[in-house]
Amino acid sequence: MTSYAEARDWLFSRRRLGMRYGLDRMTGLLDALGNPQKSFRTIHVVGTNGKGSTTALLSRTAEELGFVTGRTTSPHLLDYRERIAVDGRWIPTESVTRFVDGHRGIIEAVEATFFEITTAMAAWHFRETGVEWAVAEAGLGGRLDATRKFGGECTVFTGVDIEHRRILGSTRSAIAAEKVAIAGPGTILVAARQHHRVEEAVSRAVETMQLERAFPLPGGGSALPGEHQVRNAALARAAARLAFGRREEEVDSAFTRACRSLRWPGRLDMRRGCPDVLFDVAHNPQSMSRLLEHLGTLGRRATAVAGFLEDKPWRRMAAMISSTFDVIVATTPVSERMLPASRLKDEFARLGVRTTACDSIEDAVAEGRRLAGDLLVVTGSFYVVGEAMLACWRRGWIEPPEGEEAQVLDSPGGLEPEP
Repeated sequence: MTSYAEARDWLFSRRRLGMRYGLDRMTGLLDALGNPQKSFRTIHVVGTNGKGSTTALLSRTAEELGFVTGRTTSPHLLDYRERIAVDGRWIPTESVTRFVDGHRGIIEAVEATFFEITTAMAAWHFRETGVEWAVAEAGLGGRLDATRKFGGECTVFTGVDIEHRRILGSTRSAIAAEKVAIAGPGTILVAARQHHRVEEAVSRAVETMQLERAFPLPGGGSALPGEHQVRNAALARAAARLAFGRREEEVDSAFTRACRSLRWPGRLDMRRGCPDVLFDVAHNPQSMSRLLEHLGTLGRRATAVAGFLEDKPWRRMAAMISSTFDVIVATTPVSERMLPASRLKDEFARLGVRTTACDSIEDAVAEGRRLAGDLLVVTGSFYVVGEAMLACWRRGWIEPPEGEEAQVLDSPGGLEPEP
């Protein structure tokens, strides 16, 4: 039998196939597994920002209602296993190993991508564990996203920003049309009023696919900091009322309990230390703007550690944060799509920012702590924030992991970064 580390490394090796848009491979893989996605009901969450936190809040609400609840999210922040969870428990290492050992042949035969394999593994694990409801965060787009094969009964649309132009289109309306098309004919779509061009795309989809459109329910509070999380929570509350088939009072009570108990790492995530560290995975202009708005409410002088992927609008984000921080330490994300720290440092210098660079994320955090006074902010990419958080835990710079995130300690590498 393969070890977990070997299985995980083999899965990561499938990233070399890149992103391949289409459903044929996913169809073949699920057919070979006996179509496990038919054993549970699904809510899809699509959009540019806020998908992960909305997915987390919806799945926690379902758990509070007593459903055996599956959750699949991407990318992961700390550990591969967090992508697939049942009632908040990450998929066990032995289940990952068993899936890879048992299905490597068909995976290679259909040339499934990393994301497709993980999505299929989620469906397989959900069937194995008796999941009743799954909340699935879409990966890229919607119409041809692997999670579409789950056949959701309800879709939550969090809104769009310009991303992945080559695949999704060059306008917000085109991107919105691709994302909303994950919804099956006659199902429920929960979406707030949008920019007029996006609204036109959403309205066309509603008419063409005969969707039942519902709007968010304000006033339910939020599980996480930030005004945008209030909007995400309103979407989640509306979807929960419509999908789960329980009395409104019962759903609202479960939603309130979910808000009180949910912690979603890396999203305006303040950790106590000396100095305190705020982790935020902002990786596009819209999410970066929300981080800066939140910082404005804190009134604290801050130093930043920042690293971006080269295929993101990194120059625009660099300009956005250039006047906010006393010092910015540029670093290099652990990704084949990384922007080298030296190039980011040069851009900050051009913008007149006091800056330095460290290729190693751990070294960058150490330098940021040395330079920081009141607060250190780590941002720019999942690939920076996740590794920085692990480094802070290893070095005792912040309080140790607790709750669901403490499951990272159960992995063979513990707090060491994944390869």
